[in-house]
Amino acid sequence: MIIKEHLTLDMLRLNSLQNWQYSPSGGNLMNGYTRTGINSAPRLHFLHGTGFSSKTLAPLSALLPEEWELWFSDVPGHGGSEQPNHRMPNWQKLANTIADTLYVKAEVENKGPLIGVGHSMGGVVTLLAAAKYPKLFSKIILLDPVLFKTEIIIAQHLMRTTGAWKKSALVRSVSNRRSVWPDIDTMIDELKSKPLYCKWHPEVLTQFVHDATKSNDDGSIELCCDPRWEGSIFGSYPAGLWRAVRNIDTPVEILAAEKSYGFIKTAAKKAAKINNNISWQIFGKRHCFPMEQPLEAAQKIKQLISDG
Repeated sequence: MIIKEHLTLDMLRLNSLQNWQYSPSGGNLMNGYTRTGINSAPRLHFLHGTGFSSKTLAPLSALLPEEWELWFSDVPGHGGSEQPNHRMPNWQKLANTIADTLYVKAEVENKGPLIGVGHSMGGVVTLLAAAKYPKLFSKIILLDPVLFKTEIIIAQHLMRTTGAWKKSALVRSVSNRRSVWPDIDTMIDELKSKPLYCKWHPEVLTQFVHDATKSNDDGSIELCCDPRWEGSIFGSYPAGLWRAVRNIDTPVEILAAEKSYGFIKTAAKKAAKINNNISWQIFGKRHCFPMEQPLEAAQKIKQLISDG
């Protein structure tokens, strides 16, 4: 067993990752990575949260058994995946695109289902995909998923309908965030001082900065995810979320962080009460615990999979 004090940067670097790309029928280009495993071992798919990228969860997964097969996808509009051309982010369409891609790239029909692991928005999108495509996942593990309560969804819908979402302090802040830096080191130094990133493990932050940016002709680096798209996601909502919660047949494990958005624990408890296939527990310190506590998160995921 790896002890936290003995965790080195090399242990958090996932080797032998292969890049893949795929364009679903009539859809935008999808980008991701995979590490091959052995035939009898679990196959996992990781999906990141809003504004991040697929390799944000790679350091955590590097601590899982080497024989496990790993898949990572960039959510449309993030990393190397193209941004949809519709103005309002449609969470179910995002889920459909990711599911269609996985079915083909991971050869689900021939090799069987994967285990879905999603953080934040990635957790909700994983849930939506699992509910609509029951053969895609044998189990899903949701890391502090933003399970909006019905009241929040109604409020977001009204704000979207009236255009009031554009005036939201959060949406304006995210949409106007800095997106270009002169170099990698400057970006890392700035992010380390931000509340969202300041407690991330250094290797996780480094991988995020390298994977979630693109180089410009003048040598500067720029976020792959347009802040306006990120802001639009924060101003949107997962239509059909609670229908998916009620109908899902796939086993669901929800890990709700101790100090996170107040609605997550309440929604997780409600989801488990509605559907016996859903279980939840408190785990992790903050919303970004997969990036702040990669060792503990990896050990927990391994336990949940080993326990069946």
